[in-house]
Formats: sequence, structure tokens, C-alpha cells
Amino acid sequence: MSDRAELLVRAAARVGPEAGFLRVRCAEVLAGLAPASSALEVLAERGEPARVVDALEALGALDDLGLLGTPAAEPACAYLARVQADDGSWRREDGDDEDSRIVATAMIAGHLGKTRCARPGCLAGAAAFLASRWSPDRVQGFVWRSVAAWAHFFANVPHHLADEGLQWCGRELERGYRAGRFDAVSCGRALVWCDGAALPGARLDAAELRAAILERFDREPDAGAARDACEEYHVLVALARMP
Repeated sequence: MSDRAELLVRAAARVGPEAGFLRVRCAEVLAGLAPASSALEVLAERGEPARVVDALEALGALDDLGLLGTPAAEPACAYLARVQADDGSWRREDGDDEDSRIVATAMIAGHLGKTRCARPGCLAGAAAFLASRWSPDRVQGFVWRSVAAWAHFFANVPHHLADEGLQWCGRELERGYRAGRFDAVSCGRALVWCDGAALPGARLDAAELRAAILERFDREPDAGAARDACEEYHVLVALARMP
């Protein structure tokens, strides 16, 4: 077993059942302990999502495994096309404020942009909603979820604001990291969603983040010593999928 393979197996062992059955299966796949079909079976058994959060979870899992381009994404895509609001947005939960709708829409659109089954009109509606609300202010103030969501959208959906938006996201991601407001795992997560080794405008890259994640990983030898099971899953995804 190579050093990298051994590392991923160790990281997967830290992803406990509290992370959820689907993430446990994805962890096994990412570590090479199970075939991708084992995670796809979990999604197939669930069928078409009944809520936006369920669709987002399904697309997120497929994205983590690099399988958004497969037919497994079709149920979530079909559901999201049906429940998309007239203004092009999605709500994770009833009562979401505008900031939450913006983040949810940017994340969903970023995932859909990597599928082969998203309807063009669906993506166009989401892009129009986001374009009307874009401002550099949206990614300032050290709000990681906003930086990551906007970067995810701009990196995966063709848009006339993409170059400008990615520059702002890159600068703010690095600024948050250098200021100690964003940790290496969160920044690595953003790079995985964007499928890049770095973002425009940033001098922060996957190599630097991987070194920081590994240093922390080795400093915390016991599973769950400093992170919960979901955080451990994000560590594994960052190590397995960062370019």
C-alpha cells in the first residue's frame, strides 16, 4: 500500500457513523475500500429527493466522488428543476432569508453545472438570480460559506461575471486563511468544489493547504480527538480530491 493510500485509509477510519450512512459509504469509496457502486446504491435506494436539502446532499456526495457526470445525478436534477422558484433561486428550508437563498442557489448551481442532466433553463434562471445580487460585498467579512458558494458557482457555470467573481473569491479565501478565520480543511473544500489547485487572485494553493491539513492530522492521532465525524469527512475529501 502506498503512503497516500495508507493515509486515506487512516482518514476514512475517523469518519464515524455520526457523519451519516451516505458519508460513511463515500468515505470508504474515497479511501479505496469499496467500489463507487456502494455509494450509488445508497442514493438509488433513496430515490428522488423530497426536499431541497436532500437533493443538495445527493449532489454533494456525487461531487465528492467525482460522479456528477453520471446518470446518478438525474433524480436530484429533475427534482430541483421542478421546485426552483420563479426568480431562479432555491431555499434549503422554508423561511430562509435572502443571504441563505443566495448561498443555497450558488451551491446548487455549482453542482448542476458539473452534471450532464441539468436543464439549461434551470441554470440560466439561477445565474440570472445570482447576477442580480452579486457584489464584492457578498464575499467579504470572513463568511466562509459565502466565499465557497460563490466560488463554486463562478468556477462551474459559464457567466460574464465569472472572472471578476473568482478574483474576489480567491482574494477573500486567502485573506480568511491568513487571518486565521478559515482553516485549511475549509479552504481545501472550496478548491475541491472548484476543481482547481488554486483560485485566481490568491497565492494560496492545494500544496500549502495539504501540508497544513497533514500537519494537523498527524498532531491529532486519535479519531475524533479534535473534530466531529462530519469534520473528519471533510478532511478526507480534501486530502483525496484536492488537485
